[in-house]
Amino acid sequence: MRLRDSIALVTGSSRGIGAEVARELSRRGAHVILHGRDCERLRALADVLGARTITADLLDPEAPRRVACEAGPVDIVVHCAGSGWAGDIAAMTEQDIDRLVRLNLTAPMLLTSSVLPGMLAAGRGHIAFVGSIAGLTPVAHEAVYAATKSGLLTYADSLRLEVARRGITVSTTAPSAVDTDFWKQRHYERRIPAMLAADRVGRTVVDVIEDEVPRRVIPRWLAVAPALRAFAPGLYRRLALRFG
Repeated sequence: MRLRDSIALVTGSSRGIGAEVARELSRRGAHVILHGRDCERLRALADVLGARTITADLLDPEAPRRVACEAGPVDIVVHCAGSGWAGDIAAMTEQDIDRLVRLNLTAPMLLTSSVLPGMLAAGRGHIAFVGSIAGLTPVAHEAVYAATKSGLLTYADSLRLEVARRGITVSTTAPSAVDTDFWKQRHYERRIPAMLAADRVGRTVVDVIEDEVPRRVIPRWLAVAPALRAFAPGLYRRLALRFG
């Protein structure tokens, strides 16, 4: 995928992984369109990158279509916007569940549906999804979050098959825990895998786009977990119960 002089829309780019993806795309010569809810943070980053901004809350059912319209024709879309939730499933309200599903799963699908016709007409484009290892390996106390990320990864895999011969490529990046605002509210107790820096994940996402890699788990060795789940489910369940 040629990045220089491409037009790239990055959702959730006011902070965290999205901001790092936007910075890396800009460093590699792309013209970036920043999306987020925090207009001040967007403007500060836009001033550094020379980027356009679109302020919108993707929880609004009309927002994905509006973001696509304001962005205009794009070569790349990177879906970084999302939210996490940790705790006992019984403690989640209906509103908590609805919010996670709409932001993490429904909104990326709606935005993709809005930008895809333009890419198909142009015969080129790339759609990138930032998922999570939780979408490949179940995580206790994050059942709904894991379900949304699993759905997103399956959606991306299905979309890839549908557009494979039409000039459009699709990628997913599934990181482990990343040092973002979500984890500032929690205490990360694991030593393995170590928490990832957001800029490392941002570079990986852009590498995946540029190299047109279908899926990347980060750190790469963690790909053994979903493989073990597939080929030795009994052993996987025993290890998961022990280590969470």
